[in-house]
Amino acid sequence: MKRFRQAARIALWTGCLLLAWACSENDAGECLDCLGGDPDADAGGEFDADSPSEAEPEEEAPACDGSACDDDADCSPGCICAAGACEEREGTRFDLETADSLLVYRNDAGRVDIYTRDGDWIVRGATARVMLDAADEDGAALTVADAGIREVARVTADEDALGTADRLVVRAGGAMEGAALVWTLSAYPDAGFYTFAVELANDTGETLQFAKASAFELSGQEGGGLFLGGHPSTHRILENGSYTYLDFYAAVQPGDVPQDPFTAAGVPGDFKGHSVSNLNHGVLDLDGGAVWIAGALTFEHSLPVINLSYDPAASAAAPDGRAGFSYFSAEATYEPLPKPVPPGGAFSTETFYIHPAETGFFEGMENWALAVKRMNDITLWTEKAEGNRVPNGWNSWSTSGSTGGYGTSINEEVILANLEVMTDEFRDWGMDWFQIDDGYEPAYGDWWWREDRFPHGPAWMAQQIRDRGFKPGLWMAPFTHHSDSQTLAEHPDWFAGPDFFPPAYKVLDLTHPEVKAYLADLFTTFRNDWGFDWLKMDFSYHALFGGEFHDPTQTREEAYRGACRIIREAIGPDTFFLAVSALGPHLGLIDADRLTLDNMPVWDKQPEDSEDSPLSQQGFKPTVRTAARRYYFHNRVWINHSDLIVFRSNPRDETWPRVTLDEAQAFCTYVGLTGGIVKLGDKLVDLQTEHINSVRKLLPIYGKGARPLDLLEREFPEKWLLHVDSSLDGYDETYDLLGLFHWGSNRDMSRNPYQKMEDDGADRRIDIDLGGLGMDPSRTYLAYEFWTETYLGEVTGNLAYDVPTHTGRVIALRAKTGAPQFLGWNRQITMGATDIRSLAWDETAGTLTLRTKVAKGSVKAPFVYAMQFYAPEECAFVTARYDGSPVADARESREGEVLKLSFEAQETGEVTISLTFTCGRGGR
Repeated sequence: MKRFRQAARIALWTGCLLLAWACSENDAGECLDCLGGDPDADAGGEFDADSPSEAEPEEEAPACDGSACDDDADCSPGCICAAGACEEREGTRFDLETADSLLVYRNDAGRVDIYTRDGDWIVRGATARVMLDAADEDGAALTVADAGIREVARVTADEDALGTADRLVVRAGGAMEGAALVWTLSAYPDAGFYTFAVELANDTGETLQFAKASAFELSGQEGGGLFLGGHPSTHRILENGSYTYLDFYAAVQPGDVPQDPFTAAGVPGDFKGHSVSNLNHGVLDLDGGAVWIAGALTFEHSLPVINLSYDPAASAAAPDGRAGFSYFSAEATYEPLPKPVPPGGAFSTETFYIHPAETGFFEGMENWALAVKRMNDITLWTEKAEGNRVPNGWNSWSTSGSTGGYGTSINEEVILANLEVMTDEFRDWGMDWFQIDDGYEPAYGDWWWREDRFPHGPAWMAQQIRDRGFKPGLWMAPFTHHSDSQTLAEHPDWFAGPDFFPPAYKVLDLTHPEVKAYLADLFTTFRNDWGFDWLKMDFSYHALFGGEFHDPTQTREEAYRGACRIIREAIGPDTFFLAVSALGPHLGLIDADRLTLDNMPVWDKQPEDSEDSPLSQQGFKPTVRTAARRYYFHNRVWINHSDLIVFRSNPRDETWPRVTLDEAQAFCTYVGLTGGIVKLGDKLVDLQTEHINSVRKLLPIYGKGARPLDLLEREFPEKWLLHVDSSLDGYDETYDLLGLFHWGSNRDMSRNPYQKMEDDGADRRIDIDLGGLGMDPSRTYLAYEFWTETYLGEVTGNLAYDVPTHTGRVIALRAKTGAPQFLGWNRQITMGATDIRSLAWDETAGTLTLRTKVAKGSVKAPFVYAMQFYAPEECAFVTARYDGSPVADARESREGEVLKLSFEAQETGEVTISLTFTCGRGGR
């Protein structure tokens, strides 16, 4: 309702401006003064009498005293800097403010400047642009800056999904008779960001073709610039895919990256940036720390991109000597055909977000994602129902048959055999999902079950999974059909053109009414008749390459999102919806997204891939590289999925390097720290003891994700931080986890150009400044490493750790209390955020009591619980008592200030461990 009221207000302001504009054109003697009107008056929608928003009254003329100035920011609001002096210019300057920045809109120029609160330049000369008929030079450009007539309305304290906003609404026309741009600029003072959108209002009497729009654009060739640090070369740009189509790889670019002329020429959209990032980007000056965050907030009609360039020939310099980026644009193209805007109609771009002065890079990326969540009213899977946790499971695809998995070679016998392993080895440890992948269907597009492989059918198969305590999941590629499919033969008119893909495949026309009905029926059957609780939708991005739609007025994203909504409605909110596709088009409609290409059983990359061609690389490290650069989506927009965990090597090709246990555990460590989906990619029947126990140590999934601290400094991040401030099972302690990795060869991105870091086989020392992590540098912390089960001692101020090559390590840092306390264990990788119910020290009784869930190991994979506790020298250990579920082979030993416990659980349940100490002189 808030968004409706906001739209109604903007419609009213626009109408008022049109009247004012018409009056101006007709030179009428008397006109309605909209700037003093009431924007809460009825605009055809609901009137909310409680809304505090209202248009500002005319302000008193500012005191422009002619004082010296360099910029408008040096003058009082309402005054402009002209010829070095502040002077009054009525109706020329309009300001929006946040705690960190000042936005000045100059109506005489139709452009925006943004300053720091100290008056330093951030943005110069930004405007809005719409391209009609074509996105490139063949189209007709309308810009706010070039408009002959511009009128402004202001509204303050307007509430919407993002918070409380102050707005300027600029109506610009005159370049094309009857056509006007409505540019809405909003500031959110408490949060520090701005939003921008531009609308085309069509009163020409003819249909206009809306091909492309930039809601915020600046160019050095027009005197504009973006000014952050001293020089663009010291900046790093975090991209999120590029050029709309290249979504499967996310790059970190230096600020002075040159344009890729081959890609720029080959991709539709006429993107002019040297960096062209899908959806959003973040920019950090490594030297000075300046942060710029920009991105789209809505994705209904297009796949937005953010352009950024540094061209020395077009770059301006700020008064303080900083070199500016020469081009920025937050824009979108409308494919496969321009969006028609009928006479009397209007069409608006997506809404874009800009925070020009964030206090921290990670906070900035995360705040953008949270704004997307609010703007799109997203309810995360873990918020939909009590007890919903981040899912996990097995995938029968198991990274493909060509790399030693099952691929499409599945049947009832294969599924049941792996289901038994899942039951015996993982169910009691927190695994609760089980997914059947490709191979059950006769062909892509014929989504029924082959009787020769699954004679009992889908409902029976789903029930077998459910009877063993798991939730059943199923893979589908619903928009892609094989040329031999029966569905294609029976309904050739259901498919889009042209034939972008090889002749073997066609994509559905998602605008066709019969296709929409077909999808609704198919997924109602999936949920209600077959009984599956998890949908993995694959290859759906193929539909984004379609054209020649049944309804040519729809863009590819409108068609795609419409189909996703049909699927979502059919399967219901209680079905987990995972997409393997481009990120933007289904944003807000799914529960999880796989962030990368398929993972493969290899550490660095497939042997046939070039080291200099990251777009096609697959393997543990390439998966980490792109998924890490999208970490901030997790638990804000959806649940992240970094694809499959694999222990095996490729048995089909001996040229592939062999996967070691250390390497597989390093990837496990990465997945465990991200808080995302844990899914297994081996034949479960082939797993060995050490593989099974490695997976158990990730379960249950904590859910909260770590930050990659050196994301912009290392190609493969080596330092990760997870702050634990809550637990899944009741344990109440605040502590920190450090993930440290030695990926072998790496790239130092803190230098420009980037420098290769060779793998010499030696340990790599990683230094961590605890104060830089927000920890108290004067406080003493107790450090414990998970995989080696090693107490590292007391740490103050700085931690230095030598990481062996091709491994990952997790270190728990707990503030030293001076009393006996828990250090860590081998059960679960967060060492306290799951399974532990309670942990308390009773000083009077001298007892440390821990209550925890336990699971019984198996014949194939026994599990010995190992715990370590810190005990000061003056505290002598007396005894240990185990209550609750029975344990066997319980042992306690003390080494210095460390008390070690071990035992085997005899059944799945809970154990309470009471450790008694005598504390005082004499110690142990």
